Amino acid sequence: MVVTGPQFTSYDYTLALIYKVFGFSETAHRWFSLIISLFAIWGTFAVISLYFPNKNAPAWGALALIGIPEFYYYSIAAVPDLLALAAMVWGWRWFYRYLESKQFTDALITGILLALAGMTKLMFLVPGFVFLGEIIRRKAWDKKLLFGFSLVGAISLGGSLLWYLWAKYLTSINGIEEFVHAIRFKENWEQIFAVFFKNASSDFMETWVGYPLVIPVVLGIAWILKYHRYDLRLLLSLMAATLYYVFMQHQLEHHGYYILLFVPFIALAIAALIRSNESVKKLKIWGVLIALAPVWSLIRMSHNFNSGKAGMPSVFTETESRTQMQMRSKSEDLWIVGPDQSGCVSFYYLGAKGFPWYNLNDRPSEFSRFRSMGAKGIITDSEKEALDYCRKENLKVERIYEYKNWVWLRFI
Repeated sequence: MVVTGPQFTSYDYTLALIYKVFGFSETAHRWFSLIISLFAIWGTFAVISLYFPNKNAPAWGALALIGIPEFYYYSIAAVPDLLALAAMVWGWRWFYRYLESKQFTDALITGILLALAGMTKLMFLVPGFVFLGEIIRRKAWDKKLLFGFSLVGAISLGGSLLWYLWAKYLTSINGIEEFVHAIRFKENWEQIFAVFFKNASSDFMETWVGYPLVIPVVLGIAWILKYHRYDLRLLLSLMAATLYYVFMQHQLEHHGYYILLFVPFIALAIAALIRSNESVKKLKIWGVLIALAPVWSLIRMSHNFNSGKAGMPSVFTETESRTQMQMRSKSEDLWIVGPDQSGCVSFYYLGAKGFPWYNLNDRPSEFSRFRSMGAKGIITDSEKEALDYCRKENLKVERIYEYKNWVWLRFI
């Protein structure tokens, strides 16, 4: 097994099986992701029904997911976060089922679902804060329930941590030495505040929630805070969200799918607003805004579906070009690849292994460090900058291949 990142390989492995059965297709992963997204919407409906069981709130809350731009875009993208999201909301729903049934099998299913979510992306264990608040609120201390809670915690937390330790070992022996195994922070307070306000202003309005949903979400949150401000489920959730937001600023700056964790909570805020406004007139107003949300998502995200402006080098959008480049890159050799802020897109399309060169302002000493760790050379579309880095570090290279504006430089 070749593991190239810390997440559990359930999404990747299932997609590989689909390719094996039906043959490779550029659209196969889109259909697979769409099916998972539909399960996530269904699961969100089930979660909302726990808190707002009237007929309108769950339906409108779940429908709002489609209008959240980041969910709209990534709902057909090859990101394992979708699987983590679906597993999270169903684990959330099954936890309440266990609270009512006190059946061992319900606790086991809850733990397995949450383990799948956490092993895929650790932050998707955040409903645990909601669970803790619910346990305290209900004073659910009897021995049978406590045994089930312990089982859920052991499976979900234990499984996630054990997988991450194993994944760290597997990535190291497969040539991806430092891919997403640590939280990266900004270097100074100026950068921190710049990213914070960018994320909290333009991203919140445009892609995290979307303009049509901003007012419903804000009013929904205001209603929750007004009537449930002392609810431990809310307080612990807000604490978890704040910690996540602060620690993940770097990732949230470049990776929109990191916000998928929050979409069930956004849906819950909208459901709360619907629950608090039962009059037909008000429901029509909010219904129009929720119905307009997918229109905004289409407008805001449509350019990302244009292969000419896909946010990645155009050479990767051409099948022949990718084939030519992969012939030179797929090997047991380790390469420095970039610049690529994602740290993974170029690796994915090149089929290469090695070390990510994130930005042009990275320290040149990174090249020396990567070479000492086994890098054989550099694959880049920024040859001049790469050569400047090498000169500063007294590293000698030779060009062994060139394709369009990409070069393969080997250390001498």
